[in-house]
Amino acid sequence: MKTAIVLFLSYLIGAISGSYIIGKLFRGTDIREHGSGNAGTTNAIRVMGKKLGYLTFFIDVVKGVAVMLFLAPLLAPELRLFAGVFVVLGHDFPFYLRFRGGKGIATTLGAWGILHPVFAAVSAAIGVICALATRYVSVGSMCFLSAISIAMIWTYSATPWNVVAVVVLWILGFVRHRSNIDRLRRGTEKRIGGNSQ
Repeated sequence: MKTAIVLFLSYLIGAISGSYIIGKLFRGTDIREHGSGNAGTTNAIRVMGKKLGYLTFFIDVVKGVAVMLFLAPLLAPELRLFAGVFVVLGHDFPFYLRFRGGKGIATTLGAWGILHPVFAAVSAAIGVICALATRYVSVGSMCFLSAISIAMIWTYSATPWNVVAVVVLWILGFVRHRSNIDRLRRGTEKRIGGNSQ
């Protein structure tokens, strides 16, 4: 019962949509009705500018940090990483927004990063390099997600259920980027500082 309550609370914290709240407070608009329609950092930056976009990023990262610091320790050690899964599920599928949220990269950074800051920093650097090299934010996001997932799997290889949690979050991140992957294949994905190819 305690496990279910902790996971549910993790989901609820994840469901606090930074971009939606900021859009309503500062722009009086629903971020999902503009740009890519995604309630995440990248679309927030494109639609609302860097300051509000970075504030969105901060909120989304803090959600992951808070859950792993305060809720995950309440779970059995072999299940603690599932708190990270559920906070990202809340971010991606907030119930009050008809389950239309973000893609979970910033929240994943917060969740895994508070556990292993060095892994997170290296993975973030890899993501930035990939994004700059290709000029695609989505490629950078997926490179980051892959790098930190591999590091987390290596770290928790002795606890199978925690490895499952990492793999689930890795797969979920790619599933949430499926439209980006499709646009990359078709050459219509928007580049950093420009349009499609």
